[in-house]
Amino acid sequence: MRALFKLILWLVFLSPFALAAAAWFALSDQALVLNDARLSHQDIARAQAVLKNNDPRRLPAGSEQQILLSERDLNLAANYLLQKVTEGGAQVRIHPGFIDAVGTLRIPGLPTRQFLNVSLQVEDANGQPQVSSLQLGELNIPAPLAKFALTQALARLYRTHEYQLASNVVQKLAMQRGNLQVTYKWDPELIKRARSTLLSGADTEAVAAYHDKLVALQAQGIGRNGSLPELLKPLFAFARERSRNGDAVAENRALLTVLGSWASRRGLEQLVPDAAARPKSFRMKLEGRTDFGQHFLTSAALAAQGDSALADAVGLFKEIADADGGSGFSFTDIAADRAGTRFGELAARSEADARRVQQLLADGVGETDIMPRARDLPEHMNAAEFERRFGGVGSEAYKQVMADIEQRIAACRIHRS
Repeated sequence: MRALFKLILWLVFLSPFALAAAAWFALSDQALVLNDARLSHQDIARAQAVLKNNDPRRLPAGSEQQILLSERDLNLAANYLLQKVTEGGAQVRIHPGFIDAVGTLRIPGLPTRQFLNVSLQVEDANGQPQVSSLQLGELNIPAPLAKFALTQALARLYRTHEYQLASNVVQKLAMQRGNLQVTYKWDPELIKRARSTLLSGADTEAVAAYHDKLVALQAQGIGRNGSLPELLKPLFAFARERSRNGDAVAENRALLTVLGSWASRRGLEQLVPDAAARPKSFRMKLEGRTDFGQHFLTSAALAAQGDSALADAVGLFKEIADADGGSGFSFTDIAADRAGTRFGELAARSEADARRVQQLLADGVGETDIMPRARDLPEHMNAAEFERRFGGVGSEAYKQVMADIEQRIAACRIHRS
């Protein structure tokens, strides 16, 4: 008994050193993968085409369908998700019967060895993914332990609505060279269930509060038309009041979610399904233009949720699409998109920034305090004219205009410390 007691004491004494040693070998000074994958307008076009070609809403309930995802699709998705959580990068390779993935996560706050490099191989086990090898830095994790860790992670994840939805939909995965074939079973009720998981209980309450506040302000004649800052002032004053003993970042996100959905003329019915009244149509303006107000608020809403890359890509995609037969490519719209993106980032960047934005907006600002003048920028260019004048997206001429837009936005009062 005394020997067993001594063994237990030694294990207790040595375990911190063992954990420290494991952490040392798992972490590194060098990143294995640098994140160079960014959403572009081509990626948005690809996603739109995938969704359009695989729209299941007209399918009978219970029918099985297949969708083919490329390595690029998976790499973009992996890197996009990493960007929302931490700094890092991932690289995925799909082979017949297995997937190789390597990734790097930056651990903030460490003075050295800040990078956790992960190498993972997943095999196709009768249509279900199974971890066959896992390496953390220099540590090789035995396959049984890796499988156990994954099982525990999935068990925790299975308690979340998102994983339950995915597990109900996805039936089988087939790993081919360069592609992942996903077989899914369609259930129309999944749309309703997915919508119900978009917001937490606290967010649902906050979103409903800002929705109702918007309706009440319009009943007083505020927010039916006119300059956007005239509406932002009472709404952010309301947010400041609600944040006195709460989370200012969460309040700003909820407010911008409502404004972005309202400005885009879609989504409010899903966000607040039981509202007794709805806001009147969006007619708020920046520089006398409703489209500027729409671009600004929809981009701000995406950025406040941590989707700045998505906001930029969606804005650019729309302009490219407009150049190919719509209203034409407009740097003016991109300026409104970028101003909104920067505003949304600031409003949700930190508690201090969130409260500063609330204070400034509640005290009252002018249009040029949140968005610079943009009507002098080139706009309404068809594809041929845009190519002739600027040589396409990414050219030096294009970059010069974008740099000018960024300088104008940086000079706005909201972005000056």
